[in-house]
Amino acid sequence: MHTYQGKHKILVIEDNHGDFALVEDFLFEQIESPEIVRAESCKSAVGLLSADSSFDVVLLDLSLPDNTGELLIKDIIDAGSQAPVIVLTGYADFDFGVKSLSLGVFDYMLKEELTSLSLFKSIVYTIERKKIATALRDHVNAVENQNEKLKEISWIQSHLVRAPLARIMGLIPLIKDANCDEERETMLQFLQLSANELDGVIRSITDKTSKADFHMPE
Repeated sequence: MHTYQGKHKILVIEDNHGDFALVEDFLFEQIESPEIVRAESCKSAVGLLSADSSFDVVLLDLSLPDNTGELLIKDIIDAGSQAPVIVLTGYADFDFGVKSLSLGVFDYMLKEELTSLSLFKSIVYTIERKKIATALRDHVNAVENQNEKLKEISWIQSHLVRAPLARIMGLIPLIKDANCDEERETMLQFLQLSANELDGVIRSITDKTSKADFHMPE
């Protein structure tokens, strides 16, 4: 039998020795050199996931000695690992299967229907979906960051530019109507100060724009 030669590090959270042995056999049937780590309780699994971010996928039994069901799923997903979770269960509860997907599980499989090929396909598809989801999340974050930079630049343009520009526009007719050179000189000094302030604001906008990366992520 041809086995997949890629390497996967897989955390199997399963307290039943027979079920773990079966899953382990299935993995070795399809993957040439899987790195399989076992946890027999929620506590030990959370410890492993919190300390090690290199797992490619998590296979989770829904009934453990110290935790079960929905709370177990939440605790595993909240453990801090980015590894996608596939639930393996002996209970054919369609409604809970749908709900588990809404909790962040990537796939929900019945143990009695499990084969080496179906498990392998689920693992491969799950890892790829996770990559796509991560790329999409990064893309959205990049767009949101760009929007924040644009909002900041827009605020500077609409508020900080307006004040010195308004003073300059107000000073120009006053300079034209000045009655003497001394009065005109005073107005020119105010005009110079406002021009310097406006120049500083424009430089700030230019600096922020040059530092901002407005290219859309690939």
